[in-house]
Amino acid sequence: MLLAIHGLGGDRGSMRAYLEGAVPPGVQVLAPDLRAHGANPLVGEPDDFALEALAAEVADELVRVGDGSPVTIVGVSLGAAIAASIARSGRFPLDRVALVRPAFTDVALPDHLGVFPVIGRLLGERRPARAWEELQRTGAWRAIAHESLAHANALELQLTQPLAAERRIRLIEAPRNAAYRPGELRIPAPTVVLASPRDPIHPLHVAEAWRDELGCRMLVSPPRDAGEEAMYAWFRQQLGSFLVGIR
Repeated sequence: MLLAIHGLGGDRGSMRAYLEGAVPPGVQVLAPDLRAHGANPLVGEPDDFALEALAAEVADELVRVGDGSPVTIVGVSLGAAIAASIARSGRFPLDRVALVRPAFTDVALPDHLGVFPVIGRLLGERRPARAWEELQRTGAWRAIAHESLAHANALELQLTQPLAAERRIRLIEAPRNAAYRPGELRIPAPTVVLASPRDPIHPLHVAEAWRDELGCRMLVSPPRDAGEEAMYAWFRQQLGSFLVGIR
């Protein structure tokens, strides 16, 4: 079975950009919507967005649908942090783990995730169109745009997707989590880190830190600003190679 975990503000459908055509035929895929994402109606309180709480909810879903066979996990961004938490929990036998564009680190609310609480605050104060205009005036957004306009402009979806304002707590609380403590990030299965250059929200140095902590391979995609489809095609190709042989 393949467990696919999306990123902050995404949904299960967003995993298609990474996995379409990459999953071997016949493999069962579980791609849940995290709390306050996609079709998941749960919102809740700040504590519900602790990484351990989010990981426990995903793991409980895996228990419900799994058959006890080894699990392969692919997690993107926030999903990578949740994937690592599940992989380290010992609840499931593991086949392999792919951590894509990790963003969370060993500290709470690192600078590169600071834009998300800003978006959450604006969603509580403005209508989406006004909030987007206001966001582009902030130093947090301008710093991202200075490095990558493609990544900066992609943040508009965080403001305009359905129920964005009602679910803004996810943007405020989730980034406050540290993903691991130095020296304690161990995954008992073959693992790969897939990263992107010139990605100010998922910086290369964060992926390098995950690689060094895990002692695993890291591969780097073309930059998003050079063509979004080329970037996603690269991820699909690399994941397709990594997932060969899973059942």
